[in-house]
Amino acid sequence: MGIYTYKVLREYPDGSRAKRARTITRFQPLTVGGLYVRLGKGYPGMQRVMSEEKEPEDREGEGC
Repeated sequence: MGIYTYKVLREYPDGSRAKRARTITRFQPLTVGGLYVRLGKGYPGMQRVMSEEKEPEDREGEGC
């Protein structure tokens, strides 16, 4: 189980998209390019997953 961070963009029913992407963090993987409805509080409507942001792999001992 890991933490996944994505950039999502609001998409409207007519196919147009918002100007700015937002970052969302999830414990479950999402499909890049997928269209999701109701991703949670603060992400209303349809959201298109644009990219996945990679985390540094060497994070052992952080937060201890």
